[in-house]
Amino acid sequence: MTLASASRAARVAVLTCEMVVLARLFATEDLGQIGVLILIVGLTVGTVALIFGDWPVGCFIVLSIGAAMPRFQGTLFDLHVRPEHVTTVLAILAIGVQLYRGQFELNLKLRNFDYWLIAYIAMNFFSSGLTSPDARKTMVWATLNALVVTPFFLVRLLVRTDQHLWRAVNGLILVGVAESIYGCLASISNHLLDTSWGIELGQYGTIPGTYGTQYEANLFGSYTACTAVMCLALFLLSKQSSRTWYGLGFMFGLIGAFFSLTRSVLVALPIAIFALLFFSARKGQLRLRWLLPVAIGVGVVLAILSPFVLESLSARISNTADLASDSSTVGRVIQMGAAVEDVKEHPIFGTGTSSFQLLFKMADVGIQMKYEDDDIGWISNSPLRVLHDTGIVGLTIFMAFLGTLVMAAYKALRVATRMTKLSIAALAAGLLVYAICFQVTEATLLTFTWLHLGLLGACVQCSRQGEHAPA
Repeated sequence: MTLASASRAARVAVLTCEMVVLARLFATEDLGQIGVLILIVGLTVGTVALIFGDWPVGCFIVLSIGAAMPRFQGTLFDLHVRPEHVTTVLAILAIGVQLYRGQFELNLKLRNFDYWLIAYIAMNFFSSGLTSPDARKTMVWATLNALVVTPFFLVRLLVRTDQHLWRAVNGLILVGVAESIYGCLASISNHLLDTSWGIELGQYGTIPGTYGTQYEANLFGSYTACTAVMCLALFLLSKQSSRTWYGLGFMFGLIGAFFSLTRSVLVALPIAIFALLFFSARKGQLRLRWLLPVAIGVGVVLAILSPFVLESLSARISNTADLASDSSTVGRVIQMGAAVEDVKEHPIFGTGTSSFQLLFKMADVGIQMKYEDDDIGWISNSPLRVLHDTGIVGLTIFMAFLGTLVMAAYKALRVATRMTKLSIAALAAGLLVYAICFQVTEATLLTFTWLHLGLLGACVQCSRQGEHAPA
């Protein structure tokens, strides 16, 4: 890592931490009008500095930071607005400013997967307006969904060269590592000081769940596990001297995933790690002596943190043997069954974006939830959620989008530069984690999924345009 790149990474890290701290204060503390004004000014200055101080990668980092904090939300015109919505709008405005200044040009060539994604967005509006039990609400949610998906295209506009792509992938990893550390600190603080920040008390019965700044613990686990395997991919395949940093990133991401206590992550991680080890061995790049320091580091840290995580993790695993006693699993099964019944009634076009919360409440089946928000219907399986909201037509379009994107990325490996090939490998490993975890948790309505997919689309774009694409 050069001095310039280290300085840039340090600047991004400082600004990232500043924005996270200020966002948390803004969301959780009653600071009065002057305090709120100071926070708004601080957030604005930090965001503008990050966006334009390192254009266009800084703009992508801002999108990544917003996507990592869906837990924070406010109300605007009766809409639940999250940081990811705000940063998406800011990115659009920033692109407009750069266009006006003549320092940026629109040059996005649409590909097959783009058309499929546009069709999927349109299908959400069609189902929400035609077959919804409350068209006004589902049309609003379809609009928010379109805003969540928009970063897929923004990434393609911002990241158009190999160098920008490489830095964007590393920026995504940096934000993920920061989220992992924050979640670990939240869990340790809960054990030592009985605090509740970053923690959902009673998430798993008597066991608290760590969510960090993510929406809930399962998403925190998926996100940090994805970060871990992306770091491992670059650690195994990269020939750069920065391999040590990827080893540390893998360690922090892995520990964060353990702290989430998410069982799907415990399934996804070994599969993704084995796939990476197999792939690197096939490439002749697997060196056990490289892995030994990382394995020792992870073992030592887990041994130190064992009082905070191993007992809860053991309890979570033991509950797997008796799913009937696990309220979290029972609730998911009940809701998935209700969603299937809805699908049977509206199989072709579904019932509109996020419509399940209009059709189901846990109280309807005689289950009283501790918190009012927990009573709202939620489909934890992503394919089923898409099927429920947009029907067979929408699910087919969605799968066509994913299929064409993955195939395009696979073909891009033949013509891509080494940096882009490494980026594809890391993103593909992370996507494998998401594909497994999203069978029991849902994140296609959150921006971080679309940023990840957008970077994969940018890999396809960079492999064709090379380093001479317009910046």
